Amino acid sequence: MRQNVSQEAGLESRLLFFHPMPYDELDERGLPARIGSWVYGILLGLLFGWPFGVLMGAKGVSLLLVVIGSIFLAGYTIKRIMTVVPEGMAKAFVYLIWPSGQSTPYQPTYSNEQALAARGDLAGAVAAYEAAMRLRPMDPEPRFQLAELLLQSSTPERSARYFTQARRLSTDHRARELYATQRLIDLYWGKLQDYPRARAELRQLITRFPGTREAAAAQRLLDRLSEELPRELRVP
Repeated sequence: MRQNVSQEAGLESRLLFFHPMPYDELDERGLPARIGSWVYGILLGLLFGWPFGVLMGAKGVSLLLVVIGSIFLAGYTIKRIMTVVPEGMAKAFVYLIWPSGQSTPYQPTYSNEQALAARGDLAGAVAAYEAAMRLRPMDPEPRFQLAELLLQSSTPERSARYFTQARRLSTDHRARELYATQRLIDLYWGKLQDYPRARAELRQLITRFPGTREAAAAQRLLDRLSEELPRELRVP
């Protein structure tokens, strides 16, 4: 029975497990901006390109090429205004509140901890990550890195604590929060085969990210669980 459940899980794995963390695609605000920039570009290209082409003496195909070029130029210019200008304003603001000579605040890389892990010194890496957490209690990154390290170790159950902490510190970054939830599902479903906790995390994903493709996949997986898990493993 568990084998059947695992096979069903594979059908949804691309949406629920191993989702890339750094890129936040949950609110696709970039698409309306791109569409808007080209709509305005077409309007401005027609408004200014046609008179400019006539003024330059262009006719027929030449005039059409001038108008098309004006449309692309206007669209590109508006797109840059909508992206580069706000980014520059944001950097200027950061500089004002962080006047250290750098445009952005220092971001620790935890390279020492990573080096310990690469050498196979798991105990040393764990101790170093825990020290980093005490030093930066509001930074989820060392928790994510330690959780990933422990997930691949002989004691993967220890990673649940750090994924949970990282998620709690990532509520203002939806992609990171989603990633932590996906990794907890992966842990409970795969390595630990703790289906009640996997169900709880699936519900958490559905509640926190309604209307997303990940939530839809989680709901389908919950439905299959209800049908196929042995009765003693089911949770209402």
